[in-house]
Amino acid sequence: MMALSIQKAGLPDVDSITTLLNEATAQLHQKGIMQWEYPWDPAQIKAEIQKGWVWSAKEKSVLVGTFSLHPLPLAPWLPGGSGPDEQWYLYRLALLPEWQGKGLGRELLRFACDLARNAQKNLYLDCWAGNTALRKIYSSSGFDTIGIFPEENYEICVFSYRFDR
Repeated sequence: MMALSIQKAGLPDVDSITTLLNEATAQLHQKGIMQWEYPWDPAQIKAEIQKGWVWSAKEKSVLVGTFSLHPLPLAPWLPGGSGPDEQWYLYRLALLPEWQGKGLGRELLRFACDLARNAQKNLYLDCWAGNTALRKIYSSSGFDTIGIFPEENYEICVFSYRFDR
């Protein structure tokens, strides 16, 4: 296993995270997975870094992955009784294409689950419903399927991870 360093992203990471997201998104689009828009706006990444929502994964100081976590407001697929700030939304988990398939995505998922467990927050994430490979990864990483829900012009599959398991 590689020596992966995972920490909150800083402002110096804006350009490298934007580049990583653009590379990962271009690869998704080539596969017909259109969940993310292209290109990414560095101003959006910067604003979310300033809010403390963005994480970086580096191997020997080279950015190889990223993910974001933010408090989840009410959503139509949340279970009854959940209020705002009682759960987190894990999103924009991406690896450089050449780093995919090495178990790093699962390592980032485990890290995010540990953060949620330590903060006593349930964690939610989603993916394009047609991405069966990713759905299998989430299911085998401790996430439960909530269901499939309509998005703008596609369907998403929503998953949950309970901190108290």
